[in-house]
Amino acid sequence: MPADACFDDPVDKLDPVPPDDSSSFALAGRGITRVQEWITRGRGGAKQRGLRSDLVTLCICPHLLPCKRPSASWCARQHGVSRQRASRLQQQFARELGANIQFRGQRFLNRANA
Repeated sequence: MPADACFDDPVDKLDPVPPDDSSSFALAGRGITRVQEWITRGRGGAKQRGLRSDLVTLCICPHLLPCKRPSASWCARQHGVSRQRASRLQQQFARELGANIQFRGQRFLNRANA
């Protein structure tokens, strides 16, 4: 049969997926799970989760927050808590998960050379 016949399956021509992709997805999934656990931890209900979620967004991708210059102070004003409280929570997040997540603006650190 000619190569362009209808029985020629284009899927057969695709490169196989590298086997290490599944480990990358598993690693990313664990990271997302840890961030989600940090957001939902503690007391305070939905208000606390909203503040923690905004602080995570501030650390990882601040351009997604609806303001020109996002900061912990902005998050505190939005959620009606003190600046110190928001700053402490941001520092706690950075301490607990900062080694596993690359924050926006942070240079990549090769762990093999560290």
